[in-house]
Amino acid sequence: MEFTHSKDRIFIVADDLGLHSAVNEGIIYLLKNGLISGASLMANGQAFDDALHRCLEVELPNIGIHLVLIEERSLTGMVLPKNHKIFFIRYILGLINLQEVERELGAQLSKCVKAGLKPSFINSHQHLHLLSGITEIVIRLAREHQIPYIRIVNEPLSLSGGNLFRKLQLLFLNFLSAIAKRKIRKAGLVCNDFFVGFVNAGNLNWKDIGSAEELLKKYSDKIIEFGCHPGYENDELRKKYVNWGGYNWKKELNMLKSQHD
Repeated sequence: MEFTHSKDRIFIVADDLGLHSAVNEGIIYLLKNGLISGASLMANGQAFDDALHRCLEVELPNIGIHLVLIEERSLTGMVLPKNHKIFFIRYILGLINLQEVERELGAQLSKCVKAGLKPSFINSHQHLHLLSGITEIVIRLAREHQIPYIRIVNEPLSLSGGNLFRKLQLLFLNFLSAIAKRKIRKAGLVCNDFFVGFVNAGNLNWKDIGSAEELLKKYSDKIIEFGCHPGYENDELRKKYVNWGGYNWKKELNMLKSQHD
């Protein structure tokens, strides 16, 4: 599999395919026009069927799985916490049943495979797959389904904006990613070396793309992943996900579309 964009050798991935039909429309446009490298699909997203139809209709390559353990409805009856903060607190207190997690994530992967997709990579909503115990589950599932690539988050602090709390979150994710990277590669799988798109998630701009390009110049032999959340918007989407901290799907979509100009 080619893990990097054919044009600039940066692996540009649009997350949340399947979240909403408006998001699907924007992501599919970018895929069709070769403006991103791939997209990750939410098996339990409300617009999964719409996304699947669009993907299979045009035989789009490089569709991955965006594993979801919060906010959306589970496929197995597992109660998913309302947000990542509640999930993390429950995880720290030992209240997350990893057997339930494995059944749910396995069901999400199986749903996509049975629908006719051949996933080429895995990532997750709010990067929860990087937590110890869940990482091992995802590695097992990746090997079972012959999915070669799992995302890590290794975003250099020096390249990032964001407030202090977001930077502290990044430090923690970078720490988890260093551990996950060793486990992923020991299992014979591939992961990216660097990631751009966490600190300013939902509001990425040209400075963030510039950060990815700087990493590529400095580490030309490494895998650089740029994670983004593009899409068209409407009132229903904004109302449902108002608690996401001001995600601006259209802004990111327009930024990526401008590569055509």
